[in-house]
Amino acid sequence: MATKIEQIENGRAAFAFQQIKSFIAKNDEKTQKEFKAYIKKMPSMIKVNGLGQTLAFYYSNQKSKSYQGVYQIIEKYFDEKPKEQELVEWVVEMDSGEYRHVTTETLALLNWMRRFAEGMVKTD
Repeated sequence: MATKIEQIENGRAAFAFQQIKSFIAKNDEKTQKEFKAYIKKMPSMIKVNGLGQTLAFYYSNQKSKSYQGVYQIIEKYFDEKPKEQELVEWVVEMDSGEYRHVTTETLALLNWMRRFAEGMVKTD
């Protein structure tokens, strides 16, 4: 019988798999490679700059399908966020305890996203 932690981790993995698969099916090879690179660099950006600033950076680059894709996957993952509110706005308005929790969840999600992107995005 799976523990609560295993169930959460399995749900996170399944979500990441479906989102990465969907993004890759809809985009060209160049966009896929950028998407993979942006997923890989996001955890270090979060650790250096914080989640709020990193999300603001990805949000400000919404003209890029790759940045937009990463941002939207994270936004979809946090379904407790009010629908009318942007992810970055929701995050910067949190108290410090919630902020730390959402940062930890985001890093865990990005770990799965990175694994699946590395496996699904073709490299030369």
